[in-house]
Amino acid sequence: MDCVYCDSAVEDHDPVYVAEGAIDADPKAFCNYACLTTYVEERGPTDDACCHWSPDGEGLD
Repeated sequence: MDCVYCDSAVEDHDPVYVAEGAIDADPKAFCNYACLTTYVEERGPTDDACCHWSPDGEGLD
């Protein structure tokens, strides 16, 4: 299986597998956390994906 980010064979490295959505979703393979991190930073899939929380309840969306 090739790395989603750099197209290297993941088996030659310290692979990380990530599946989005459903429990039975097909995982995406990355050589290591560096490829995964760079993939996420460049594509921005986590931008505005978190909730906003504060202990006093202010700033909730």
